[in-house]
This record gives sequence, C-alpha cells and structure tokens, in this order.
Amino acid sequence: MTESVQTPRRSSEGPTPEDVRVQLEGRVEVLEAALRRDAMLESVLSGPGWKRRWREQPMLVQEWLEQEATVEEALERASRRARVEGWADTLPVMATLRKLEARREGLKTLVRKRLSLLVSVTGAPVLKVELARLDRLVRKRTRLSLEPGEVLLFQAARSLPVSLGHRVPRFLLLLYSQAYVLLHLLLGMSWALVALVALMLPPVFWLWARSGRVWMTSKRLLWMPALGEAVSVPLSTIVPGGVHLGVGPAFDLKVDGEPRFQMSELVGAEALATLLELHSQPPLRGLVRSGVRLGDVVVFFGSLEEEGKATRYGCAVLRPGGVSFLPDEAGRQVLSVVTGQKSALAPDVGQVVEQLRWLSGEEFDTWLTKLVTATGGVSWSAQDSLLKRDNTPLTQVFRVSRGSQVLKGEVEWSAQSNAEWTLRTWPDAATPEQKRARK
Repeated sequence: MTESVQTPRRSSEGPTPEDVRVQLEGRVEVLEAALRRDAMLESVLSGPGWKRRWREQPMLVQEWLEQEATVEEALERASRRARVEGWADTLPVMATLRKLEARREGLKTLVRKRLSLLVSVTGAPVLKVELARLDRLVRKRTRLSLEPGEVLLFQAARSLPVSLGHRVPRFLLLLYSQAYVLLHLLLGMSWALVALVALMLPPVFWLWARSGRVWMTSKRLLWMPALGEAVSVPLSTIVPGGVHLGVGPAFDLKVDGEPRFQMSELVGAEALATLLELHSQPPLRGLVRSGVRLGDVVVFFGSLEEEGKATRYGCAVLRPGGVSFLPDEAGRQVLSVVTGQKSALAPDVGQVVEQLRWLSGEEFDTWLTKLVTATGGVSWSAQDSLLKRDNTPLTQVFRVSRGSQVLKGEVEWSAQSNAEWTLRTWPDAATPEQKRARK
C-alpha cells in the first residue's frame, strides 16, 4: 500500500483532468476499475449470507488478485507524481486515490474479521495474502464420504445439550401439559391440540437444528450439522497445542486448524480431543492408511498388587514377548511422551496405547518401553512371568506374577481369542521352578 496522498499546494494552476489521464498513461483507468472491484468485494463481504454471495461470484477474487500488481504500480506512480508536481486535490484522480486508499483500509478490516471466524490470525493484515487465504477456505468443497485409504477413527452425535441434561424433556412436558389444560379451557379440544403443537414446534426445531454428527478420519475432522454447512478440518492444518478441551459438563472442544473448529455438548469430546492430539503430530500423523492395526496386542484394565503396598490400577498390555503395566493416573504423561508436546489433556491410558497399534510391532514395543520407563510402570518378559491358568475364561480373570508382584485383570470378550492366541506363544512348557531359576 502506498503512502497517503498529500498535495503540497491547492491551486487552480496545473494539469487538467485530461492532462493527468494522458500523463498517467492508462493508470487512471486502472485505479477506477480497482475502485469498482473493491466496492463490489466490500458489498459481498458485508452482512449475513456473505459466504453464499462469495461463492456466487467465483471470478471476483481471482480477478482482484490478478490485477493487484498492476493496481499497486498505478497507485505508486500516481501518488508519487501528485506529490512531486503538487497536483491540486480538486482533480478527479486525487479523489479516486483517496477513495481507493480508504476503501482498501476498510477491506483490510473486513477481510480480517471474516477470516478470523474461520482460522486463527495474528500480526498486521496483508490484504492480498488474507484475501487469497479466505478465498481458499470459503470455496473449499467438503467431502461427506470417505476417500480410498481414509480410515474412520471416531464418530459421535451432538443432540440434546448436555448442560441442560434430562431435565429439559421433563420440564417441557410439565410446561406443555399445563398449557394444554389452559388452552383446552379457553379454546376447546381440537383448537387446544393445534395450539399446543404450534407451541412445541419452536423448541423441537431448535434442538434439531443444533444436532448433527462429528467424524474423525485418518485425514480430517468432519462436522455434519442437521442444518447448515458441513465443516472439514484437515489434520495436517492443526498446529501443535491446537486442541483445547474446556471443563464442566459442556466439554467445549476447540481446534486450531483451517478452518477453526469449535463444538460444545459433544458426546465423547475427551476421547476425540485425545485422538486429534495423537494423529495431528508424529509419530502417528499420516500413518493410518488402512484399516489394519497390530494384531498381537491386547489392552485391558488391570491391577498390580504387591504385599505391603497399595494396589495400583491401570492399563495392562499383553504381547507375545510379555506383559506390561502402566498406571492409570499417568494419562497426561503418556500423551506428552508420545507426541513430544506438553498436553493439558488427561486421557485414558488405554486409549493412547490402542492408537499405538497403528505402528509396526518393533515400533510399538519401543514406545511401550518408553512409556513404562517414564511412568514408573512394570514390564515382564514371558520367560520371567508365572502365568496362572485353569479353565476360567480370560474375561473373568487374568493372573500373572513375577516375584512378589501380581498383575490381575479381565480381558474384554471381543479380545479374548486374541489373548488366548498370544498366550500360546508364551514358553509355558517350563515349570515354575525352572522359571524362577532363570531370574
């Protein structure tokens, strides 16, 4: 942007408007056309429905950007000549320069306002940069179906606001029952029923309009509302530390991506926030390309007991090579170790370990060792562990010991066959005495 136009003198002497047009060699026409484009762009961005108007004129921003270098040169040349030659501010070209500069300052503010609704923006606004960025975001088409190789990792619904709880239907039922009695007395049976239905429609519509579904895939976060535009946030655009989870019953979830995502009253917000943290950063970012995870891993809730010490509860991880235990209170620490970033989230340890199953077996074991070391957990090899087996299903009891420590747990039914297969790889032919001799 050029410096504000200033004229050192106000005089009737000097070039005529026709002389100025000739001297500027077509630049006056360039400035007048730019003023018209800026006015059109301002009208598109102003007021409700600006996105719809924006999409209805696909060439407006493209043309603005294509002509910007020519407009900047014309502004610079005309402003410099006006200062040097002391053109009178009554010349039409001077009014055009002033209007164009004022219009562009207004556009800077308006574009920044619209852009800040979609993404986080900082620093001094640069009109052509932010205009191009806004154009990409507004014109971006949201795919509602999965692409080949795109894996669904999470889905949940947003329906009745959690902050209102189950009291809303009961409250509405009481309210409408009292209203129906009153309307029945005043209007009669049939008209009272019609009036009651009419009263119920607004709150029902309000609840429906706020509902929708949230999906997270291996590539993006997708919000599909019952009413309004779908929003798609590529995981690659989420900045480190860009996932924020509020406190309280509403569980406000905010994600700094392109575009920005914000949601309240979302079922499973904590689990979704954890997945976003994990899959928007290494080592899992961009890794999930199929629906197949590491199979010989069983994650289940367990307890670690030792004589004379308090029982510790947490996550047990069964592998062909042995079994590990991570304490339940180490969720924040586990997530921070994996992502390499401090996190305000305190996820379920088992959820983080489950996501590491997208890694190879060697990588999984490396990360599991890091987590055990960082959290003060335990890890026993299959050779050093004493497995107690009888005819009791693993869904009822899993018990393995090493020295004075005993690890117990219950494997979920869906994972029992996998656990049975894994345990068959353990060297259970050795007697307990032989195992103790190996220590």
